[in-house]
Amino acid sequence: MPGSGEQAPRVRPPRRTNIATTPKEPRVGYTAVGRVLRPHALRGEIRVSPFSPTARNLQRGRPVFIGGVRRVVLRARLDRDAWILELEGLKDRQQVEALRGELLEAPDAEVIRDDDESYFVHELIGLRVIGTDGQAIGVVDDVLQSGAADVYVVKTLNGELLVPAIADVVSGISLGNGTIIITPLPGMLDESK
Repeated sequence: MPGSGEQAPRVRPPRRTNIATTPKEPRVGYTAVGRVLRPHALRGEIRVSPFSPTARNLQRGRPVFIGGVRRVVLRARLDRDAWILELEGLKDRQQVEALRGELLEAPDAEVIRDDDESYFVHELIGLRVIGTDGQAIGVVDDVLQSGAADVYVVKTLNGELLVPAIADVVSGISLGNGTIIITPLPGMLDESK
């Protein structure tokens, strides 16, 4: 109450975020391996959301690019659902605050895969989709990553075809041959007409 000698509680201003202005996609020739969530503590550490369950590309000694600047991971530790990283050259919270929402990128040629059956979106775009019977179906134009399984958006002569990236449908992927072999679900090929 005014005049009673008590001060009104301080209202904390909303946190700044760069999510709206930072890139949604990595630069050409780079793979996004994580995104900066926020600063952690006061000494320049960052809290990062990894784009792979193992976060192999965010471990100590690995180079990453953030805001186009190359930095080496000096320390990395798991903290609940995110990773806390200390990056070369970042020494205080103010430096990190400016990086909220930024992608952490690694050059395509230096990215470590989680396993032999892991693929990056940029590797799948442009692959020819072929049925197990040898029938040419189309070309992967995009990959939707919104649920339990990715969905390949395939451009066909008759329009777009959505192909779920599940074991019942995708029989094999060969980057060397530039192909994805699928076993279409009943009625799947009729949807692109």
